[in-house]
Amino acid sequence: MNSKERLDAYLSGKETDRRPNLTIVGSVVTRYVGMGIDTYCKNWRKMAEAARLAAHDLDLDFIQIASDLAREAEGYGTVLRFPEDKLPSPAKYALEDIADAEELRPLKTAEIPRLYDLVKATEAALEDPDVYPMTLAVGPMTVAGNMRGVEDLLVDLFDEPEAVGRLLDTVTETALDFVDCIADVGGKYMYVADPVASLVSPAMYREIVLPRHQRIFARMVERGITGRLHMCGNTTGILPYSKSSGAKIIDIDHVVDYAEALGIVGDACLLNGNIDPVADVFSCDAAHVKQAMRANAEKADGHRALFMPGCELPTATPTENVKAIAEVLKEIG
Repeated sequence: MNSKERLDAYLSGKETDRRPNLTIVGSVVTRYVGMGIDTYCKNWRKMAEAARLAAHDLDLDFIQIASDLAREAEGYGTVLRFPEDKLPSPAKYALEDIADAEELRPLKTAEIPRLYDLVKATEAALEDPDVYPMTLAVGPMTVAGNMRGVEDLLVDLFDEPEAVGRLLDTVTETALDFVDCIADVGGKYMYVADPVASLVSPAMYREIVLPRHQRIFARMVERGITGRLHMCGNTTGILPYSKSSGAKIIDIDHVVDYAEALGIVGDACLLNGNIDPVADVFSCDAAHVKQAMRANAEKADGHRALFMPGCELPTATPTENVKAIAEVLKEIG
């Protein structure tokens, strides 16, 4: 059973040889073509090739078409710094005042060069006969945070909620166009990373963020794409609402209790998580990785669920530790 067969079958509820490995390896892939993180973020060809090589070497069940979370915000005017050894960071935000969002129009993917790069990278990765690409779309709260500054955006949510809503609608339109572009080249899998959304209260998530998430995942379903939602931190209070986002898979971070989370979501979606990417993968040995993964399996108690680090791995994570994730998945079955 190759990776494509495994992923399709598992998500269809069919028997597989093991659970799919959907570990977000992040900039770990850069070591496969010996590039700096700045090149990883700017050169889609090298990024896609590195991700393809990493998927095969690390026994991942997707080719990670992603780098940083600032492509969309850059298109809307945020100026970025691109260090060689770190992910880009904002040098100047696009919006000095939330009222400036009134002047924005929704951008198409083709108008944002680095975002359109992910379309080209997806198309190239689709040539792999064994592993599907899974393409990153940044969630609306995180795009807005990278346009306004996260702290200011969170204040705006209380002071100017209608203006924030209009901003989220604007960037959601870009996300919908991006989904269409990925579908047009034949993409079947996407994930939405929206870590800033995990910073709001459950009630605010339900009222402000969830409707935009639902629009994005509904478009994926309409276009034949299976969607995955990734949010960091303790999302236990958000899960009662995010389970209805339309995402087939929801990632949970290591601070979430796996057994409790399974009880919350029931059969609404598949949970994916949630060992600590630092303590249980980066700063330990391979034996510890396997022990942590087995503990997750015990918490799942026979439920259909997926196991991986709860968030992206640090760049310098030892290769043998990443490989241990796939090895223990084979042992678990």
